[in-house]
Amino acid sequence: MPETDIPAKGKTARPASGTLRIDTTNLFADQVGPGGVTADDLLRCGDALRRVHSDLVTRSAGGIDSPFACLHLPAAMQPALPQINAMAAELRGYRDILLIGIGGSNLGTKAIRHALKPENDTPHAARGQAGPHLHFVENVDSYHLEQLFRQLSPDTTALLCISKSGGTIETIVQYLILRDWLQRTLGTEQARRRQFVVTDPEQGWLRELVRNEKLASLPVPPQIGGRYSVLSAVGLVPLAALDVDVDALLQGAAHFAALCRSDDPQDNPALRLAACYYLLESRHDKRISIMMPYVNRLRLFADWYCQLWAESLGKWQGPAPGAAAAGSLPVRAMGAVDQHSQLQMYLESRRDKMFTFINLEHWNHDFAIPLDAQAQQGFPYLEGRSLADVIHAEFHATRQVITDAGHPNLTLEMPVLDAYTLGQLIDLYQRTTIYTGLLYGINPLDQPSVEKGKKLTIRYLSQSQG
Repeated sequence: MPETDIPAKGKTARPASGTLRIDTTNLFADQVGPGGVTADDLLRCGDALRRVHSDLVTRSAGGIDSPFACLHLPAAMQPALPQINAMAAELRGYRDILLIGIGGSNLGTKAIRHALKPENDTPHAARGQAGPHLHFVENVDSYHLEQLFRQLSPDTTALLCISKSGGTIETIVQYLILRDWLQRTLGTEQARRRQFVVTDPEQGWLRELVRNEKLASLPVPPQIGGRYSVLSAVGLVPLAALDVDVDALLQGAAHFAALCRSDDPQDNPALRLAACYYLLESRHDKRISIMMPYVNRLRLFADWYCQLWAESLGKWQGPAPGAAAAGSLPVRAMGAVDQHSQLQMYLESRRDKMFTFINLEHWNHDFAIPLDAQAQQGFPYLEGRSLADVIHAEFHATRQVITDAGHPNLTLEMPVLDAYTLGQLIDLYQRTTIYTGLLYGINPLDQPSVEKGKKLTIRYLSQSQG
């Protein structure tokens, strides 16, 4: 069936394979015109691709202790699953879990929770079911904390504080307020039992607190940065507390990693994707990278992608500010909602954009569209159709008009939405981001300008005390 055809009924039958498929056809000039990648582009980039793949392999050689340790988490975390599941079981005994963390400490968890446990987005009173509700305490917001104090009981609430550094100011100030709430209402010992920490194994304020107060704790491997940490205890503990199959998540990531061993972009999907992203931005002026899932449950995955991409690649390509800038600007969109809010701009604006669509082949829940005589007369094309047919048609139509407008685009085809396929998606983007950073000649693991802002925040706070 041609890519432009609208799928017929029965397209959503469960596939035999659970492997994520990546269709880069529409990133190329023969589909979208001069704004796309050419075969010569890829050919000329061949030496660079072999070099960055070799660099990744070399800098991953130390496993979980290597600079690119995040790529080893699928295997390295398997022995830690008993400890992770034990902490998750303790957390599961509480009605409410407050996950105190920001950025890389919670975006991956939010994305996977929303994809696999969307019912947990709704508190108990509305959903009427057992099991803990996971609340995210992230941005500094007194209104949000005040609402939590009014809604929650300290006796049935646990705190899960997550910070790799152990000193993230937004996390620490809210953790201090919440643990004080527990201590004042329950006493020191009962409050201690309700506090769980995930942080650096050796250093930082949180690690020192864990030692002094003997709090329940699990480590973040020292070489793992926050935005690359979702497959560590950072994401696995809260997700396991919600009964997400974290073993399948790790297995999916390991499966995709095994597909990326070659230095040939034809055989390594992450390397090919990195090459296309890099070439489109650096040689074809595609400055904006829009991720548009056609699955509502993947809306927050786009948030995770935006942090990973922006913080890893948004850097100067030289020793001094003002040199050429690396990276494209990541933007979130949602199909089909943003067809009614952003598509007009996409179609009639500068050709400085590239698109990533995510399409789901099989929906576990689908609804036939009932047509009475009047509806049949008004919408005859809905005869025998379902909701899944409609969203597939929306996706194919939007992709076609984006392609016709000359915007390069790729499609990630997910056979099903489960922990295994999400693990593949996570490994794909972590690996692609690292490859892309190496192509630009930058460090995809640091965030120097963000650190400047953190230091300046502390300076302002110190000055206000004077």
